[in-house]
Amino acid sequence: MPRCYLALGGNVGDVEKTFETALARLANVAPAEVTRVSPICRTRAVGAHSGGEFRNAAAEIETALEPLALLDVLQDLERRAGRTPGERWSPRPLDLDLIFYADQTIDHPRLCVPHPACWYRRFVLDPLALIAADVRHPVKGLTVAELRSRLLSRPLRLALAGSTLTERQRLKRALSTAADFVEIANSAEIVDWQAGHAADGEPAILAWLGPASEPNAVSTEFLALPLVPRLDASKTADPAAFLRDVLQAALG
Repeated sequence: MPRCYLALGGNVGDVEKTFETALARLANVAPAEVTRVSPICRTRAVGAHSGGEFRNAAAEIETALEPLALLDVLQDLERRAGRTPGERWSPRPLDLDLIFYADQTIDHPRLCVPHPACWYRRFVLDPLALIAADVRHPVKGLTVAELRSRLLSRPLRLALAGSTLTERQRLKRALSTAADFVEIANSAEIVDWQAGHAADGEPAILAWLGPASEPNAVSTEFLALPLVPRLDASKTADPAAFLRDVLQAALG
């Protein structure tokens, strides 16, 4: 049976008991076996409305379920734990995210695997590294341990690429002066990719803001950026808020 990895999170109620109950139900209601579970990690909440400290864990399972059928089971387990639809990053009793499904890559309107944010989220990588350090990300090409290690250097460097110099400078100011950035300002550095990549090496995260829109500007294409750190931020409604959340998740 395919080997899969799940990320568990929550910050409402008895989260440790909720994890235990959800994994027991998974083994009972689906053709699945829970083969390994990480210790529980305490992590800082990400997002302005996410509430208090989270508990996070990772689980290895083997299942005969196809990916979308497994997703249905996981979402049902979230509902049974008391989760209701709400604002992104809101407090919740249980998150169950499918991180890896064997070595498959899946791009479906309901499901993307590997989880598109798993490579820069410490609250995913920290527990996952305890049970799957040598598992390789099928897109980024690095192991879980290697992905986590990239996020440990300080200051953690976020580089901005694409769009226009004016927009990158505006976004850098917005990130650096936001009230909720103060707590992470000493741990992160925001740089301009086009100005500094040759001298400074590869950043931890390289956020692409979209194609150049100024006349005669040299356009930076997303696919031309280094594979491991690149992150498409061009379709987000509020790039500053999105990248603040990315930085918080990456810093742990």
